[in-house]
Amino acid sequence: MVGMTGGGGGACAVCKHQRRKCEPNCELAAYFPANRMNDFRALHLVFGVANLTKLIKANATDAARRRAAETLTWEARWRERDPAEGCYREVACLRRDNALLRAENAALRKHHFAGNVMPPPPTNFYTLGGNGRGANANGAAQTMFVSYTQDRGAVPLCPPPANGSDAAITIRGDKGNTR
Repeated sequence: MVGMTGGGGGACAVCKHQRRKCEPNCELAAYFPANRMNDFRALHLVFGVANLTKLIKANATDAARRRAAETLTWEARWRERDPAEGCYREVACLRRDNALLRAENAALRKHHFAGNVMPPPPTNFYTLGGNGRGANANGAAQTMFVSYTQDRGAVPLCPPPANGSDAAITIRGDKGNTR
């Protein structure tokens, strides 16, 4: 493939970064072509070239190596957005969504077989704002979702699920501070 391997279509992002000629047998050219320079920069900051090469080579098949490159890129991009927690918030949100969907599915199955129609499980939303946790890059308030069964001290900052629920509650603390 021209442009996807070293030598034929110019230097890959890795070789461009290292200011060297991209050889035809360049190991990373297939995963980081020249047009993915920003992705490689993020990866380089988080993992470094040597570790990135080791992590990708640790996979047996080309499909697994490609998946590893995409996964590492995703993780590095999250680390760029949130240097302290990286992809933790996204993973916590996905786990929360998974648990909620499993619980909702179980409840719906239970009531379907009983012939009853059931409302969705109770939820609670908090709005955070200002310079505190939960404000987006512009400082605007962001809504996060919390299950009633979740400990309030370990609340992940997640957007509410897109299920059309209008059961949002904004809790305001002392002096009008949003928490």
